[in-house]
Amino acid sequence: MDKNIATTSGTVRFILKNPKSLKETSILFSYSFGRANRLKFSTGFKTLPKYWDPKKQKIRSVSHIANREIVNSALSEIESSFLKGVTKLQGKDDKYDRGVLKELFYNIINKKDTSESSEKIEFLEFGNQFVEQKTRQLGITSTGSLSLITIRAYKQTLKKIREYSKAYGRKVEFNTIDLEFYYSFVNYLEGKNMSLNTIGKHIKNIIALMNRATEDGINTNLAYKHREFRRVSENTTAIYLTADEINKIENLDLSKNKSLEQARDLFLIGYYTGQRVSDFNGLGKKDIRIFEGKEVFEITQKKTSKTIYIPVHPNLKTIFEKRYNGEAPAKMPELQLNENIRKVAAKAKINENVTSIKTKGGIKKPETQVKHTLIGTHTARRSFCTNAYLSKMPVIDIMAISGHTTEKEFYKYIKVTPQERAVKIADSAFFKLN
Repeated sequence: MDKNIATTSGTVRFILKNPKSLKETSILFSYSFGRANRLKFSTGFKTLPKYWDPKKQKIRSVSHIANREIVNSALSEIESSFLKGVTKLQGKDDKYDRGVLKELFYNIINKKDTSESSEKIEFLEFGNQFVEQKTRQLGITSTGSLSLITIRAYKQTLKKIREYSKAYGRKVEFNTIDLEFYYSFVNYLEGKNMSLNTIGKHIKNIIALMNRATEDGINTNLAYKHREFRRVSENTTAIYLTADEINKIENLDLSKNKSLEQARDLFLIGYYTGQRVSDFNGLGKKDIRIFEGKEVFEITQKKTSKTIYIPVHPNLKTIFEKRYNGEAPAKMPELQLNENIRKVAAKAKINENVTSIKTKGGIKKPETQVKHTLIGTHTARRSFCTNAYLSKMPVIDIMAISGHTTEKEFYKYIKVTPQERAVKIADSAFFKLN
């Protein structure tokens, strides 16, 4: 894929940010010109190193990678457009430096017209173009793209910044995003009675956009890296369902509402496998392998890229045979799945009151909610981990299924009361009569 420009001796290559990574890593655009001059930019795409061909500089022809040819075509288009842009600059006898080349690349990535001069891009415009780019990538391939929910979160952050800017009569630009802006913006969001965690998510998105702009050479203001410019958060009301509550949901007769029945059964797949929704939603017969006569799911976790094996629970086999002719229920959009599983839990009368302390508008207040309103796809995984722990399954085995890498991380994740833990400890050999 190497191509040289005689007038600039420039060379384009596509490389991986971390070729030895076990997780997805960014595909970088590298341009070398002159003596020891090299520019690197993120293309916005990611891939697993094992799927990358370093010689051909593209994603390998692996059948289960959706739209790989479209991704490879997009990389070729970036290369071609950049080289044409460099040729035009040379043809105009313009003196161009690293900054001009950065702007050229950024304009190509965001499909802007590089034939016309433009003013320096500022934060909100950069954020809008970033969201547009990620939205386009989502339509092309899931490889290295943000989820629809994450894209919506970025849009909400940009909307709040625009509202803040209008309310305070203050422009939000790259060079104004500093500690003064941080405290002012947090104060503004508190005045809107937002929770601490919601405020923290907006701060997290701002930091992510600033990091991206800095990597792309668009931003040079590093005030946002100050240790006080950080995401604020507090423990959320993360609940789990007891084994009895799971049984209530599983035994519901939902045959007259197929959408709720499908959501319930998908939730149970999440519970009996202990996986994230990105891994259990769409799991099926095609993922079952047989080892020594035992059926197990083979899953490559999307977040960790780790391949794990989980025994197929007998209850799942019964569900597949009873309602889906031996197959698994079809995949359901996550937003619809969350909405439906709350309706299912309400029908199962999961009505316990859950009280927590939340910070809203800068003030800590107790908040009581009915348990079924707090249930979502994540509850399946947390319920598996907690109930498996209480059933005395070895923690190391639970972690092998859930994908937690440290016991500290695991114990923070499960929801076990001190009383439940004491009962479990009491059953250990240490507290038994010899």
